[in-house]
Amino acid sequence: MIKLALIFLKLGFLSFGGGWAVVGILQKELISAGFFSPAEFTEMVSVAQMTPGPIALNLATYVGYKYFGFLGAFLNTFFFLLAPALTMILVYSLGKRIKLNSNKLSQALMGFTTVMVLVTLISLASPRLTDPWFFLIATLVFFGLNKFKIHPLVLMFAAGFIGVLLYAI
Repeated sequence: MIKLALIFLKLGFLSFGGGWAVVGILQKELISAGFFSPAEFTEMVSVAQMTPGPIALNLATYVGYKYFGFLGAFLNTFFFLLAPALTMILVYSLGKRIKLNSNKLSQALMGFTTVMVLVTLISLASPRLTDPWFFLIATLVFFGLNKFKIHPLVLMFAAGFIGVLLYAI
């Protein structure tokens, strides 16, 4: 239980750019530690996506609950949130003494965040790269979003429904 909580503490300190930027790192950590196989991790991300709230936080809670019940869910969530809370306190304290240019800081982190989200996308898609149905669904979602301006929630439910028909039945 402590090993898992320490993984989420580390991720809390190393994660920038939101939940999807962290999912790739989380995948590497949890699979290499033996908690999940790649297929199980992909399923876990799907479950965490369906629940309200930030995906990385949902993953922390879900993993803790799956292995250690309520206490594991609480500890993973607590340790994952501890690092950003401590960082904010430190930045606030230093911000009173040092003037930071928030625009330049945001621009510096934006490139890193973009790369992390792309790495996550590739790592989650890699088990399905040889599946033609995967490419068809992804292409339809891409064009539905960009060319036809269909609302992302509609596309998410439609893609999920098609995925259930193709893979679960």
